[in-house]
Amino acid sequence: MNETEEVRVENGTDLILALLYAGGTKRERDEEIIGNTRLDKLVFLLEQETSLKKYLTDFKFDAYNFGPYSSEVFDSIQALINSGLVKADPLESEGYLDEADRYEIEDQTLDNVPGPKKTIVYSLTPEGRIVGSALFNSLSPEERKELILLKKSFNSMALRKLLQYVYRKYPASTTESIIKDYVY
Repeated sequence: MNETEEVRVENGTDLILALLYAGGTKRERDEEIIGNTRLDKLVFLLEQETSLKKYLTDFKFDAYNFGPYSSEVFDSIQALINSGLVKADPLESEGYLDEADRYEIEDQTLDNVPGPKKTIVYSLTPEGRIVGSALFNSLSPEERKELILLKKSFNSMALRKLLQYVYRKYPASTTESIIKDYVY
């Protein structure tokens, strides 16, 4: 990327990069997102509750195993990983934070053997920080505020609480959930 090249958020992939760059409750900027389910729900809430939904027209959310799900979110994150802008590191845990985390982790690892359980931590690479910063700063002040507010509100929230929020506010998106009984 040269300095005269203007970078603007144009689609959902760009918005995910800006979301990863945005600060949350733990860090002023570049706060990682832990877990596939959390990433999917954050993007879903961006679509449902912010003016940023205009960038997410290429994403389609359907009711699925853990509530609203978009395969495009994971296509986008994989493209960002493949391009060297995002890294996905395994996170091991001896225990489970709560039942929703347990189901997410078991689903992702496809094993029930004793020992450390794994989930994924998404964060920006050094190049990803540069591009993410440019994309984030291309948003209007109001859009940046919305992105930060959403990340501060939901990124550090216990996964079960995040799922409860989504399930209660958007019940039509949870009709296929396999964890509905455990969320409530």
